[in-house]
Amino acid sequence: MPLPKYNGLLTHTARVRGGISRRVLKIATVLLAAVATDATAQRATGPWEDGSIAPRGVLRIGINPRFANWNERYSRDNSAREPLGTDFTRDSLGPAPAFLPYVAGLAPALTTLTGLASPPLSLGMLQTRLNVTEVQTHITIDYGLNSRLGLQALVPYVKNRVYVSAIPNQGDVGATLGFNPSRSFPGARQQNDLVVSTLGAATSTLSSELVRCQGISDPSCTAINADRAGATALVQQATQVSGALATVYGTSALAGALYAPVAGGALHTAVDARLTAINAQFRNFLGAPPSGEWVNGRPVAASLMAASDFDRLINGEESGISGRAMADYEHSHVGDIELGAKFILLDTFGSPGATLPPPHTGAIRVAAAGIYRLGTGQLDLPHDFTDVGTGDRQADIEVRGFGDLALSTKFWVSAIARFALQQPDQLVRRITDQPGDPFPELVREQEVDRDLGDVYEFEVAPRFVPNDEFSLSALYRYRHKGVDTYDGTFLVNSADGTALSLDASTLGLGTEQTDQMFGFAITFSTVRAYARNAGRWPIEVSFMHTQTLSGKGVPRQSMNGFALRLYRPIRGNVLKAAK
Repeated sequence: MPLPKYNGLLTHTARVRGGISRRVLKIATVLLAAVATDATAQRATGPWEDGSIAPRGVLRIGINPRFANWNERYSRDNSAREPLGTDFTRDSLGPAPAFLPYVAGLAPALTTLTGLASPPLSLGMLQTRLNVTEVQTHITIDYGLNSRLGLQALVPYVKNRVYVSAIPNQGDVGATLGFNPSRSFPGARQQNDLVVSTLGAATSTLSSELVRCQGISDPSCTAINADRAGATALVQQATQVSGALATVYGTSALAGALYAPVAGGALHTAVDARLTAINAQFRNFLGAPPSGEWVNGRPVAASLMAASDFDRLINGEESGISGRAMADYEHSHVGDIELGAKFILLDTFGSPGATLPPPHTGAIRVAAAGIYRLGTGQLDLPHDFTDVGTGDRQADIEVRGFGDLALSTKFWVSAIARFALQQPDQLVRRITDQPGDPFPELVREQEVDRDLGDVYEFEVAPRFVPNDEFSLSALYRYRHKGVDTYDGTFLVNSADGTALSLDASTLGLGTEQTDQMFGFAITFSTVRAYARNAGRWPIEVSFMHTQTLSGKGVPRQSMNGFALRLYRPIRGNVLKAAK
């Protein structure tokens, strides 16, 4: 059994549906029982690893489909259970904690427009639900060179499907910004022109009156001369507001910002109040205008960000993110292939390939194996924020130690220790400032040096074999992966021109993992029946289930699977000799 890989979405986020379908268990048990009625069958060892190898000259071919799904994970911080979509669920999409280009840069102009010292900047809230289903089909090939040495190969084929439900601004609460309509609609720019032009005309008129009224007592100058400082301040304020209005909302001459205040939101309401107050001040100094008001109309506000706007935010180039839209995604690819060899150091079981029961209580078997894992898997894509890869696509060197102990001729226990030394490599990642930052922009995508944390695990698998046909087995495994390390520093400019200093070491924060897993299996075998010429094919069939019990930084995963192993003699037929 290979050390499990948790990558991409699994690494930064991931969780699994618990529980097992009683119906599946019932069907599996019935099928196994039905097959048993026709066979005289074998001593079945089950699908979990043990210290045995394929018998000498026998090719053992396994096909093991596994079906898993998850929508929860154990937190990377405190091991608490949390939804898989936690990193993509935000009370506020703004400059922090989810940095979005162009948002923070609006603060100075909006302060001028609204009079608010710290204008609230948010594209609204985001609620995200994620669910991952995964089908892994392990194809295993084992060959016994002799009674002590066997060769092994594992080819995993992985099909992942990520279900994404990202809902922005449900309940219409908290959003202050949306995509600026003046960038798409000429009518909006024309309306904004009217506001800016009337504001400019009023400012020009008051400036002229300040000059004309200097030192004269004309009744039309009474209000101005009574508060020349206030009138002068109004000219300055109106000039600044006019410029800020064009900068944020846009006019025919100026494109305006990517985002603008949302209609009915706190910012646009404050802008309206500010323009109303400025208009009242102009009326105080200049009296009523010939027609209308000194400040006519209001700038065109943005609409609340909807699902299509959210896709535009994540997928569009204008936002600087250029990521894949948050939508369902499916892909299939080969995982990380393993090649290895196992050597039996001590064996008092006395049976080739464990086709016979232990001869006596206290029989032991000790073996060691070396595995080289190829980087053949498909990485999660850096621009797809919910992608789940099919492997780490990086080489591992792994050593394994096996110990089997017979407590009786029908009950024995296997213990396994594994240690994987993960090899450094280079890859392209989007460098975030903190773990869980959801939508890093395109300029953060850089080639970095990576060294995944080494992995060790311990496994215990007790087996009860009441007869030649069936076995019942359980599995407990503890796994720990060390902290990943990333290297590389980069100086880049954000899409809005903000200077960014990127340090790839932040990618390693929160990457330490632990998990405990429990499983069980029911196995039917015809190997012993084949050895006695009572069966046509030497095969093993197993149903198995595993469940993550606890962990840190890993999915809360439930898996159901089937395992089929076919024994194929290549030279001689030691299976027939094992009677």
